[in-house]
Order: sequence, then C-alpha cells, then structure tokens
Amino acid sequence: MRAGVRQSDRAGLARQWASALRTTAYVPTSRREIERLLRELLDRLFGSLTVEEFSPGTGREVGQQLVTCYFTGEQSLSRTVEVLAGGLAANSELQSVEGLAGKVTSLVGAVAAGYAAALRAQTLDQQEEVKQALLQACQDAERGWQVSEAKFRQLFTSSAVGIAISDLDDKLVETNQALRGIVGDLAAGHSLYELFHPDDVTPLKNAYQELVDGRSTGSRLPQRMRLIDQDGELAWAYLAVSLLRDADGAPTDQVTIVEDVTELHLLGQELRHQSLHDSLTSLPNQQFFMSTLESVLERAHPATQITVLKINLTGFAVVNDGFSREIGDRVLHSVAKRLQRVVSGDKATVARFGSDEFAVLIENSPTTPSVSALAARINSELAEPMYLDGRRLVVSARIGVAEQQGPGGQAALLLRAAEAALHHVRRSGTRLWGVFDPHRDADHRARCRLAAALPGAWGSGEISLDYQPLARLADGTIVGIQALLRWDHPHNGVLAHQECLELAVRTGLVLPLGHWTLRRACEQLASWRQRLGGVTPLLHVELTPQQSHDPDLVGIVRGALEQTGLAADRLQLGIPVSVLDAGPGRGGDNLGMLTDMGVAIALLGFSAVTDVAHLEDLPVRTVEIAPRVVQRVARRPSEGSAVARAARLLLKLVWSCGASAIVRGIDTQHEADWWRSAGADVGQGAFLALPGAPDKIIALLEGR
Repeated sequence: MRAGVRQSDRAGLARQWASALRTTAYVPTSRREIERLLRELLDRLFGSLTVEEFSPGTGREVGQQLVTCYFTGEQSLSRTVEVLAGGLAANSELQSVEGLAGKVTSLVGAVAAGYAAALRAQTLDQQEEVKQALLQACQDAERGWQVSEAKFRQLFTSSAVGIAISDLDDKLVETNQALRGIVGDLAAGHSLYELFHPDDVTPLKNAYQELVDGRSTGSRLPQRMRLIDQDGELAWAYLAVSLLRDADGAPTDQVTIVEDVTELHLLGQELRHQSLHDSLTSLPNQQFFMSTLESVLERAHPATQITVLKINLTGFAVVNDGFSREIGDRVLHSVAKRLQRVVSGDKATVARFGSDEFAVLIENSPTTPSVSALAARINSELAEPMYLDGRRLVVSARIGVAEQQGPGGQAALLLRAAEAALHHVRRSGTRLWGVFDPHRDADHRARCRLAAALPGAWGSGEISLDYQPLARLADGTIVGIQALLRWDHPHNGVLAHQECLELAVRTGLVLPLGHWTLRRACEQLASWRQRLGGVTPLLHVELTPQQSHDPDLVGIVRGALEQTGLAADRLQLGIPVSVLDAGPGRGGDNLGMLTDMGVAIALLGFSAVTDVAHLEDLPVRTVEIAPRVVQRVARRPSEGSAVARAARLLLKLVWSCGASAIVRGIDTQHEADWWRSAGADVGQGAFLALPGAPDKIIALLEGR
C-alpha cells in the first residue's frame, strides 16, 4: 500500500485520490472541483459497503464516471485501485462492516470493470471516427484529395489507439506512433502477422479473408489478442479490422486498429488472484478451495479416493493475546508453508479459511499416507519450533477428516463432514484427529435441531417448571424444593432439566432462561407461602457457570425477591464449585454479595478434599456431592471401593467445617441408607419424591 493511503475520514481519502489522479491525466477543471467530484463518488462507495444487501454495482458506475470525467491516463486506473483498496479497507468508519475485506475487493474489482467497459466504449468511438475518416478520405478523393489526406493524416498520427496499414499481401505499409509505442519500430515490408502471437494469427487472417470475400464490411474481433511488444513480452489488445478501397470500390489496403488493454488485463488477473487467495499466506481462500473441490468431484476417477481435511490450530489465540498480532501473522505464514510441505508429494490443495483455520484437499494416489499417518505428519511438522524475534514458539493442530470414493456428491456436504469431524475432536478435548462418523453426526445434528428449536419452544409456552422435594435422610421431612426446567416437546416427549440446560448453553439462551427460572420459582414459592400461611421449605435454584459469572446476577436476585415479597433466607442458590476453583473473579464476588444479602449458598459438584478449602474461606454451609461420585457409589457401595471410602471421608470433613451435605440421585432404599450412614444430611431422588407440577407439590406439602 502507498504511504499515506490509510486515512480515517472520507475527506482525507478523497484528497488522496485527487492527488493521485491529477498526475495521471489532464482534466480541464480546478483541484477543488476534482476533490468535490471524487468525494461524491467516494460517498457512493461508502454507501454501497454499509447497506444490508451489499452489491458491487455501484463500483461499476463509479468506474464509468471516472472515464466520463476524462480520468483516462495511462496510470489513472491503477492509482485509483491502489488508493481505494487500501483506503476503504483501513477506514475507521467501515471497520464494523462484516466481511469488509472481501466486499472491498469486489467493489474495487467492479470499479475496474466499469472503467474498462467505459474506456472500451470510448475507444470504439475513436475507432469509428478513424474508420469514418478513412472512408471519407476515399469518398472525397475526387473532391479534394489533399484536404482528406491531411485530415486522415492528423487522425492517424494523433490517435491514442494503434493503427497498422498493410497491403493485401499482409505486408506492413505504415504504422502510427501509438502502435509503435507497443510493438516498437517495424520497417515497411514486414508481415503484419509478425506483430502477433502465433496462436492468435489465424483469427485475424480469417477476419481479413471475410472482408476481402465480401462476407463482412468490417468487424471488431470479440476475443483479446496477444501482440509481441518491443521487449519480447506479451501485450494484450482488442482489434478492429477494415479495408481501404479505391474509387471503384476495389480493396487496396488493410487497416488494423489496436486497443491496448494490457494494464487492464494484468489488473484483472491481480484482482482475480486477490479475490481467490488469502492476502496473508498467499494460499487459496475458501472460494477457490470450494471451486477446486467441485471440479475434483466432477472429474474424479471411480477408483480415486478424495480426502478433505479441516484443520484448526490449538490455542492459537494465546499467541495473538500473549505476544502480538504481528507475531501471530508470522506463525500463520509459517504454518501455511509447513502444510504445503507435508502434502508436496501429492496432488493437493492447501487453503486458509480465515483466522487459524486451514483446509487440505488431496486426490489420493498409491503413495498417499493413511489418515493417521497424515495427521501425525502434520503435527510433527508443526511441532518444529519457530524462532520469531527471539521467541521459541510451537503450535499443534486438531484435524477433522472426510473421505469420498470416486466422483459425484456435493462439495459443501463433503466439507461439512470434515468440519463435523473437527468439531467432535474439539469437543472431546483429548484427540488430535478424527474421521467423519455419519451416525455420530446424525445424533449431533439432531441435538442441534433441538437446541435451535428451544427459543421458539420457550416463547410458545412449551417450557415450564417442575419442582422436586429435598428430604432429610434421617426422617424424610421435606426441607427444600428445587425448581427444574421441563420441556414438553411435541415429538420427543419430556426433556428434563439437565438436558434443557445443555441445549440452552448451545444457543446462548442460558442466561435469560436462568433469569426466568429464578423469577418463576420465586413467584411459585410466594404463592405456596400465601396458601400455607408462611410455612414452606427453602427454594433451591441451581445456577450454571454462566449465571454464576453474570455481572447482573445480584440485581436479578434482588429484583425477584422484592417483586415476590420473599425473604432472602428462603432462597438457596447452587453455585458450581468449578466457578470458585477458577480463582478470583465475578463468580466469587457474586457469592459474597449474595451471602451478605442473606441468600443461602450451596456449592455444587463437591468431590475432592481440596474443595473443603472453600468451606474454610467462604460463608457457605451447604454442599452438594458431585453426581459422578453418587453414581459411582451406587455401582460399588462396599467399603472395598476407594470412591466409597473417599466419599465417607469427604462427608466427615464437610461436617467438621460445620456444613451439611446434599446428595441427589438417590433412587433406592439401600442408597438412602448408605448415604445416611456416611453422614449425608439431605437427599433427593426418585426414592424420596419424584418431580412434579406445582399442584402436586402443594398437595405433598399439605400432607394430602
């Protein structure tokens, strides 16, 4: 990018653009008028980038307007592309635009396309003027050959397009200065076709033959032709051909008019490359990858196996956060080169999809390694240290793999399969690679569909609350009521509390649904207290980690209590012990403020001796034994089980701190007896009482 192109305001960018264009073409207007015009064009470009439905059509109109305003110098377009590509992408006003880089590339490409189309139309007009002058020169031969010859000579000499006159044997008679500027000086007598690439000679010969045979009166060749310039390099041009005739109408010479579009051709190639490649690593981008994958699937041999890998760097965010984005970019550049080395022996495409995600497409051969060997090779290559600014950095990757035998299928589905495999690997947290499993994916997609339907179900009233008593293990007295989510799904039946929470976490609904649960449960307890005369058990509401960290939690709890008239000591909130294990933070702050209000706190997921430290440090007097411990004891309750012995020890430590323990999931008399003997105070489960609707719970509380 040119120095100074980055501007944070439109006026500055318009000045940059005007300054760049004034040196490329003569425009008969003042500097202020030029800046005003370019500011108006710039406003249109900004508007097209910020509307909801982006379309690059405005860019094409801006490119056409530049030609209309005479910005048609040799470097006018390249300087415009340079200023706009950098200035729009860096402008602070546009940084919130989603997918800005891709939209800017499309918009600038449209500017170039519109400019090229308008310039070509302008050139065609000039060509028509030359052609008409040539025809007029022939027609006026008897009325004043000298005048017509002078007019033709002026147009021939001053024309911005190249002109070559050759005889009917294809020998050059004369060329104008514009053409010599492209191909250099060629003496009369040289073949016209020496100017052109050998592969492009035949179309030109055919065009002239049609003119001589009378099958055409003059034509513009539709395709771009290649000339050999004075340095031996290729120049690209559009051609128009016609004949000069004598007074009797017999052809005497051939006229070839050349519009040099080399700069536009190269610019188009560069813009196409930019639109299909990642600017940081120079790898193909997702659009290029998908196009290649579609082509491979169409033409694959039935015996060929096609492998797609989706790759995500592990913990890459800490590189950017811990060092700098510049270091992170250098790491990504190194990773790109290493991935290319890994598959250099195969027919493969490596692409970057964005951030720290890459993809690899391999058309397998007999020498292609197995998936496990390939994954190992990738991580082995990435494990080689990178030394950047004196720092030794190492990265690793998780890899999802999808395979297909032979042609057919959809590229998007094959890539989605690789992504699904990668998501499973990432969720597992232990594996480095995995192959797509259609059965597991079907289950995952079913869960995603359920999660996606949850917000609508909540809005339509399918989500309600059940309540389950907590009973004292010593005598069965109900000491608490826990609020539980319930989803009456029209096809899947009843989805219980824990499943509802897991789905809510997936959709980001966990906080609003948790707030709703708390308010509704408080309203229900207030209703029971009014009916029972103020004698009701504690209300238990378990919080998720997300709720525990919520900065609005204390205000929401206070609001629910005030609206329902409940005393704070009638509410017990469960906070996962993992929230406190993570160290000081919002979760611990919330716990402290809630206990100061008088709300009782139960620590959820208590499972280790180290958890007892929280009872010494915090004003907490209730813990819930982790469900996994309860389940393990249910399977092996004998004293020969290490877990059973550890559970008894843990309960003794809890008791020694002056706290009590809740055990959930007690489903049999034997389990209830075991935990009572071990020192647990309160239990919950199918053996003690099943969850139920509010009317069932009130009947239980009334002893009915």
